[in-house]
Order: sequence, then structure tokens, then C-alpha cells
Amino acid sequence: MSLTNLLNRFKTVSAHPTPSESLALSQLAPSVLNLSITDTPEQWVLYESLLISTLRTGDDTSAQLILQRLADRFGNDNARIMALQGIYDECTATNQAQLDEVLKNYTEVLKDDPTNIPVAKRRITLLHHLSKKSEAISALTTLIDLNPTDAESWAQLAQYYFEISMYPQAIYCLEEVLLILPNAYNTHARLGEIHLVAAESINNSGSKEVVEKLEASLRWYLRAVELCDGYLRGYYGVKLVTGKLLDSKISTAYRTIPEEKVNKLNSVATVQLNDIVTGSEKGKKAFIGYDSAEVAAVKELLEATT
Repeated sequence: MSLTNLLNRFKTVSAHPTPSESLALSQLAPSVLNLSITDTPEQWVLYESLLISTLRTGDDTSAQLILQRLADRFGNDNARIMALQGIYDECTATNQAQLDEVLKNYTEVLKDDPTNIPVAKRRITLLHHLSKKSEAISALTTLIDLNPTDAESWAQLAQYYFEISMYPQAIYCLEEVLLILPNAYNTHARLGEIHLVAAESINNSGSKEVVEKLEASLRWYLRAVELCDGYLRGYYGVKLVTGKLLDSKISTAYRTIPEEKVNKLNSVATVQLNDIVTGSEKGKKAFIGYDSAEVAAVKELLEATT
């Protein structure tokens, strides 16, 4: 199989491969390892992608061979290679002591070079995995100070804050993401989700604060579908939040969005979601690609609200 064909196989896979996709990709390892080294960017990208797939499927032998070829080309002191070596060590660790040793190695590397961003990110991920959440947040904050335009790090920090119910901080981080990527519709939807969760965490469902958070959630979801028509998670959020705003427990005295508009938005979301469910179930071309679990969740919501 040629390099072009192998690259095309990887391009057809989603950004976050399913277990079956990862298995199919890892089975390409023998073909990739048999390729002549052409020293092209495409080939090394292929090697790195295959390394992750083999680790996901437990093919540690192939993963080690691929990692060695990358190290031979770029050197063991290359920041990216150090991070890939760390990923390999994390995946092949069999106990807590070995993971602690990997963490120690990350810390030693960063003592010598605090600007080694790939290793810094691996250390943060491992800290989080080891349930050292406060340390992970502190380290990620330091990393962002070094590179304040790193949208990925801001989004990760938002997730860490969300997991410990620090919703205002999570919202702030995602707003920073939007300063860097203003048209990231998925981030707008995520802000809608966090405002909704924050509203649901308040005991008094009829309070002014709840209404404010629900309306803020609705606005973020609306911006998401404005940026990406047909965005399932966006319309799901619009349907869910408008339903909550129309609940009899919500005081109309605190609303700033007229009930008539909320009703109309609820109807529009219902139509859009019905189209997505129907189109996905019938396999229509325009609706191919929706996640089956998300479609099932939409169907459940529609059945519960009719």
C-alpha cells in the first residue's frame, strides 16, 4: 500500500476515532513500517497518528517501533518526541508507581526547559488523570501565562473548572477561547451548556438568578446555531432551555425575553430536531454524519416534550 493510500485511510477517520476505527488503523502498522523512509512531513504525520492508534489498541510492540523511528529522525531531545515518549510510558504503565515515575520525569524535563510546551501539556493531563486537579489547574494556568493565545489550553482549563463546579471560572475561560476563535460554534454551545448546568445547580428554581442564567444559556445556543445551521447540539440546547423557561415554576417577572419569542424558538428547534432525527433514520445524504447516540438523545427529548 502506498503512502498516499495510507494517508487517505487516516483522513477518512474522525478526529476522535471510535474503538473500531482505532483498531482498523493500528492494523496498518505493518504496512507503514514496511514503507521506505521518504523523510516527508506527510510520512512523519502518519507515523505519529499511527503511534496513537497502536497505543489505544494495546499494540505496544508496533508503537515502540514507530516511536523509535520518530526518535531516530528527530532526536530524543526534540520536545515533540519527549511528549510522545511520555504518552508511550503512560499507556504502558501497569501501576500507580510507574505513572508517578512518568510524572517525575515530566517535572525533571520542565526544570531544565520550562518552555517545553508538549511535555508541559502531558504533565497537566497526567496530573488530572491522577486526580490531582488543583495541581493540574495551577500548572495549566502557568502554561497559559506563557502562551495566552492557546485556545486549546483555555478550553481545557474551562473543563477542569467545570468538573469542580467552578462555573464562573469555566465561563471566563471559554470566553477567552472566543476572543481567539470567535466563530467556534461548539464553544458557544458549550457556554450554553455551562450556563444551563449553573442554573440547575441553584436550589430556588424560580429565582431571578436562575432566569438570568437560562436566558444567557439560550443566547449562547442561538449563537451556535446561527454560526452552524443544522448543529444538533445547538438546537438540542435551544429546545431544552426554552422548555425550562416556559415551565410554570419560572417567574415571568424576571424574564427579559418575551414568552412569545421563547415559544417560537421552541417550535423552530422542534422542527429542526425532527428533521435531523427523520433524516438520520432514513439515511438521507444531508443528514449523514450525526452521532447515533446524540440522535437517540434528541428523539428521547422530543418524545418527552410532546
